[in-house]
Amino acid sequence: MKNFYFDLCSIPVYLLILYTYFSRKIARFPVFKMFYIMNITSLICAILDIVMEFLVNPLPLSQSEVIFAYIVSFSYKLLRNAGMVIYLIFIFAITRTDYLIRTKLGRFLIWAPNAIVCIMLLTNFFTGSVFTVTVNEGYNRGPLLIVFYLVAMLYGVAGMLYCLYCRKFMDRKQFAALISVYVLTFIAVGIQMTKPMLMVEMFSTAIGLLIVMLMVMRPEENIDSRVGVLNYNTFQRSLRNTLISKDNINLAVIHMNYANENRIYLGDDEYYMFVSETLEGIRSFFTELGANYEVFYEQPDNLYLFFSGKEKDVDILLKSCISFTNDYLKNRLKVDKWLDVQTCLLRIPADLSDEDEIINLCHRFTSFIPYSQKFVQAADIVKLRDFEIHSNIVDILDTAINEDSLQMYYQPIYNVKDHRFCSAEALARIIDKDFGLIPPDIFIPAAERNGMIIPLGFKIVETVFRFISNHDLEKLGLSWIDINLSVAQCLQQDFPDIVMELQKKYKIHPDQVNFEITESLTGSMSAIMERNLTKLSEMGYTLSLDDYGTGYSSIQRVRKLPLNIIKIDKSLVDDIFTDEGNVIIKNTVKMFQGINKKLVVEGAETQNAVDILKQLSCEYIQGYYYSKPLPENEFIAFISENNHLSI
Repeated sequence: MKNFYFDLCSIPVYLLILYTYFSRKIARFPVFKMFYIMNITSLICAILDIVMEFLVNPLPLSQSEVIFAYIVSFSYKLLRNAGMVIYLIFIFAITRTDYLIRTKLGRFLIWAPNAIVCIMLLTNFFTGSVFTVTVNEGYNRGPLLIVFYLVAMLYGVAGMLYCLYCRKFMDRKQFAALISVYVLTFIAVGIQMTKPMLMVEMFSTAIGLLIVMLMVMRPEENIDSRVGVLNYNTFQRSLRNTLISKDNINLAVIHMNYANENRIYLGDDEYYMFVSETLEGIRSFFTELGANYEVFYEQPDNLYLFFSGKEKDVDILLKSCISFTNDYLKNRLKVDKWLDVQTCLLRIPADLSDEDEIINLCHRFTSFIPYSQKFVQAADIVKLRDFEIHSNIVDILDTAINEDSLQMYYQPIYNVKDHRFCSAEALARIIDKDFGLIPPDIFIPAAERNGMIIPLGFKIVETVFRFISNHDLEKLGLSWIDINLSVAQCLQQDFPDIVMELQKKYKIHPDQVNFEITESLTGSMSAIMERNLTKLSEMGYTLSLDDYGTGYSSIQRVRKLPLNIIKIDKSLVDDIFTDEGNVIIKNTVKMFQGINKKLVVEGAETQNAVDILKQLSCEYIQGYYYSKPLPENEFIAFISENNHLSI
């Protein structure tokens, strides 16, 4: 009797893998489901292998034992070879290249060798060329059994070569895990051929599949446990592999409006339970329609659905899904406009074929359409100028930093007491050769996202320093120029040293520059920021707090920082004609003047606003009433004319 203890040991391993899938409810995902079927097939093979040993021992066998043993052996060989095919298909699926085997030729090439095995097994009833089971001799191998090993080897070699070919689709751990199943199986087959009494084949397969589960499937990393679907990281990997494999995919992005508000109101547990129920409804909707899809979730508000390229009417499906989902949400929450969805359909690669552009569109498509529009085709968005800018923003920024497309505009600041313009705020603009004027509310956040804010900030500071060096500010009647600092610049350990180098290079005086920080920055002020600001102040540079009135900084916090100027935000000025707004401005001015801070009021756009600000003793006023931001030459001309200078 053969040593079947290895087969016995394999069974707990298979059961452990299956328990993981059942307990986490993840067997319903296509790739996971395939892996689940493969484990079931291997488990049955291990059980059949053990049963076979008990059936053929001891000899002689009864007629019923012969029949049963024949059925067991037949089933084992059929399932074992099918398992090799399933594993190869699994590799195609995990690398998202399974579209190659969805064609008639692909299906033929995958299943043809296995079909040969099936035909041989069926004809074995009459020929006995593969195996026989007799009363006196029990189980015996036939001359054509070698074909089974050759077919298995063919699938194994093909799988290993395809893993090598798809190396770019996976990391080293995933690659090693997928290959391990074949390596361990080949070793086990070699052992069994030399030592037939050791039944190690199914145990080696179990270990290989366990490695795949731990290294490739990784439910804890691939599944969002809160809502029970594939997570955003899995979506990104799937998207990347789809683009590499050049598959045709319809990607639907479903954005849930008011998601953050709902999460705060309901609490995390109830909110994610609600999202889980919504996802279940969407899944049921598409499943009933027979759609071939995968769904992913990005917390807290985006759903991503991959549809097979064959889904020609996916836009019709999605429009129906939007109606279904919005009705479901309304009935579920019983609150009008509490949460609804907007959807974008992206055809890959027809609409876009770059990963960053696709991700950008997924996150921003709602900003390109009105709220009332619930469905949009990506093809309509990618034609828009703003989207083209966002898609090319890295190249645009690179050109601005390294060439001459970055220009500084200057908005004058009026001194009410002296009746002249005394300073200006430097505002960066990009004048791109392809896209024209690009405002800072587009390129500054993009620079922060792409790690380019430090070189961009340096370019801005250097350009303003050069401007100051090239013009006699005192002769122009200007005392200082404002330069906005980003959080990243304030966090640079050597930022004061960089400023000092530029100061020496352009031979300017520190009192000619005022560095601005935003009010929101003070709420998360770190030790490095405070040290840098203090050092700049000690070097002779003045500092101002920009956008006061938009954040949450306390007066005590403001008082402790080395600030010389407070700039009141336009939002407070807009309310100046109301009783409450007037009182706020009046007391704000009085408060800061009481602690000897200069006040610059931003956003003055009308004569009435300026008159009220003058009545409230505001000393410095900035806004479109006096001038919009101007390019360097226009700014110099404006100052010369309005300060009555002959330059």
